[in-house]
Amino acid sequence: MGRRRRAPEGAYTFDLVPDDGTEAAGSPAAGPDLPEATTVVDPGPPPAPGALSRWIRRWRGLSRRVRFGAVVVAATLVGAVVVVDGVVDRARSADLRAAAGGLVNLTGPPAEAWRLEDSEVGVRTPGGLVAVTGDVAAVHRYGELLGVDLVTGQRRWTVDLVDRAATCGPGLAFWAETVELTATAQVVCVGRAVSGEVTVITVDPDGTVLGRRVVTEDHDVVVPGPGGSVLTATWVGDPEDVDVDLQGDPMTNLTVVGEIDDGYDLEVRSTDSVTGAERWSEVVPFGDVIDSSQCVRWSTGGRNAELDRRGDVEHMVSGRLVGFSGCGVLAYFTPDGQRLDLTGLQDADGEVVRRVRPLVDGGFVVSAGEWGRTPWEFQVLDAEGAHQYTVRGRLLDPRATDGRPDERRLVTGDGQTWAVGPDGETVWSVGLSVTSYLARAGATAVVLDERDRVVGLDLATGEVRWVRADVVEPHAALADGRSGQVQSVFTDGHVVALVVPTYTDVEVVSRWQAVDASTGEDLWSADLPQEGWGVDVAVDGHLLRWWPAGLAGFTTELTS
Repeated sequence: MGRRRRAPEGAYTFDLVPDDGTEAAGSPAAGPDLPEATTVVDPGPPPAPGALSRWIRRWRGLSRRVRFGAVVVAATLVGAVVVVDGVVDRARSADLRAAAGGLVNLTGPPAEAWRLEDSEVGVRTPGGLVAVTGDVAAVHRYGELLGVDLVTGQRRWTVDLVDRAATCGPGLAFWAETVELTATAQVVCVGRAVSGEVTVITVDPDGTVLGRRVVTEDHDVVVPGPGGSVLTATWVGDPEDVDVDLQGDPMTNLTVVGEIDDGYDLEVRSTDSVTGAERWSEVVPFGDVIDSSQCVRWSTGGRNAELDRRGDVEHMVSGRLVGFSGCGVLAYFTPDGQRLDLTGLQDADGEVVRRVRPLVDGGFVVSAGEWGRTPWEFQVLDAEGAHQYTVRGRLLDPRATDGRPDERRLVTGDGQTWAVGPDGETVWSVGLSVTSYLARAGATAVVLDERDRVVGLDLATGEVRWVRADVVEPHAALADGRSGQVQSVFTDGHVVALVVPTYTDVEVVSRWQAVDASTGEDLWSADLPQEGWGVDVAVDGHLLRWWPAGLAGFTTELTS
């Protein structure tokens, strides 16, 4: 039994099943623990014959004043219900606009509404979707910043930058399975003039340039930061010499022989992009060298190498997380300067992969483990970067949500998937090996298991609500690497849409398949040819597709 799309609350439709017991086309495939029956609400017996006529006679027998008062009361109640529904709808819309993979309306397949391409100027040079501010997408292309209307694709404004190679942000953040573009009140661009001066330009949502200033303080790295800030990183200190040799071919098998037991500290500073006033700063002390190649500088096309403990500073900036790493230095911060607890990474030994990422419901996760091996250890941090609890297995974060927070997090390992509460204690467990947490919509967790089945789980109990074995497999883009088949996921709280790309010799076709989150039934599907590699991203409740040579906006609302 599926809720009717855009029907009033309480209106339901019913699945039709042939008399021979076979399933109707498009219904969920049977699977383990799939409920065998659906509860149907009994509307009650019909009114007795003549009841309506007796009610009319009684109504006519009332005085005009009483009838008028009753009508006013009824109209007031109806109006109150309409107002409450409107408030609830606006709240849901606001939640979806801020949610990962949240689209305000998914009742129909994507239809292109507008397109912005570099081909119009004759040169296909990569541009960049760098921010969303208000109802405008900020696009960096060549030596200018464009403000593009999210709905119509019209250019609202254009700002000339210092140079073509300027960096604007916060920018797109690519996590393990998702792409994030965090809304911001200001767009910040950092460029270097021919004279070598580094200039910061700050732009507000209507295209007004709030300020242009030159960065005067010393720095080794300067990049746009979140919330109208500029981030700089500078090597500081006076370390002791170290006894280290570089052996082998710099281009193929260079080896650092010896221990790099001392090095420079890294000062990280956040300043206001308009005024230059300091917001926060911290000196990250030199620590253990996890990757000795970060202490080496290559030159002459990689043919020569030398020890350099003030080498390149790698950085990662998003609207919710800031990270810097270098020779003996690794630090992550919240946008307001709170340092994340990385003891989980410091305790990891050997050749392991280390990752830090924000979680969709707030907070962060720190993980470490060997490539292709389980279990990993995941440390969950709160919004201030402090440790909450640790789980072993693989922590799953939904790729799309309806914006309503949930304290339960899913963990998988050893053929089981379980939910943990805010204290890390197990709430429920189900015998299902999950590879990806696709979406959380309403009371359902939609997951992908190791057999490429899309499964709907009851968030409260872990009970299997429905199983679909025919959504991903027929449209798989790769012959192996199953977890990479579903490229993007979106939801409006009722519909869950999966995007599975198929690559041919001449084009890329994105297969969109939409199912009802609560029942798993088919709602719609579409094949969209693409220009090549790109990413689909939810931006303020709207669907955009970015690729290296362009940007397009889509509508996903049923029009007929």
